Amino acid sequence: MKLVACPKCHAQYDAALTDAETIACRCGASFPAKAPPSKDLAVTRCGSCGALLSGDERTCSYCRAEVIRRPTAAGPVCPECYARNPEGARHCTACGIAFLPQPIRTRSEPLECPVCPGSRLGSRSIGGLWAEECPRCLGLWAPGDVMDRLVDRIEAARRDAKRTVEPHRERHAAWQSEVVYRHCPECGGAMQRRNFGGRSGVVLDWCGSHGTWLDAHEMEDVAAFVMEGGLERAAGVTSAFPADPARTAAILAAEQLLMDERARSEARRRVLQAKGWKGLGDLFNQILK
Repeated sequence: MKLVACPKCHAQYDAALTDAETIACRCGASFPAKAPPSKDLAVTRCGSCGALLSGDERTCSYCRAEVIRRPTAAGPVCPECYARNPEGARHCTACGIAFLPQPIRTRSEPLECPVCPGSRLGSRSIGGLWAEECPRCLGLWAPGDVMDRLVDRIEAARRDAKRTVEPHRERHAAWQSEVVYRHCPECGGAMQRRNFGGRSGVVLDWCGSHGTWLDAHEMEDVAAFVMEGGLERAAGVTSAFPADPARTAAILAAEQLLMDERARSEARRRVLQAKGWKGLGDLFNQILK
């Protein structure tokens, strides 16, 4: 991982994931895709949780993670203080900032909203993570693993509060009157509909390769479900969505076949009604006349 930070908004990107010489940040700034030179600085923070360390302790007193005092060159370099960090570190061991690289944009032009034809998505920051929002319907596109990261942050906030919110909430997002398979704003493919957490009742649109679409106020409903401890009560759920794109494509293909068959059945039913037949019995009687 070769982290670089935007000089304007301090969003982080992994320069190892692009061959371009510059990175276009969602805040509008562009900067070189070149990791800064590393420095050997004093280890004062836990690389796992970012907690302050006392003395020369070898184990973090907060999360019990091992404290590595002499990191190898293979670890990430902090994009803010340029300290060399242990491989796999999630926080800088010198200044304590979290390593949260954003998904790098693969196209320069704005994405189109999958709900509002012709409407372009605009960038906005949510909890330090970049997402895309439609100015018309207020739907939200969370690219890459941004959705899972937001859920992790909400879950961490719930644990820090040391209590579970009472399981009573009013739904903010509007109920969908019919099932609609929306298309990914990145690749144009049909996205899979997923009930978040398996039991929340918040049905999100998910592309296994590019990200998650949330209708207006669905993020609030997801946050409420997580704060209520819903993910812990959902037995066997380890992530917001499955991670296997091939399995996702197979499920989506099967769902599409069912939708096509329902459409053909509905078309046949309408033909029968138009001719005054109530069902297949009337059709056979007409044939046998």
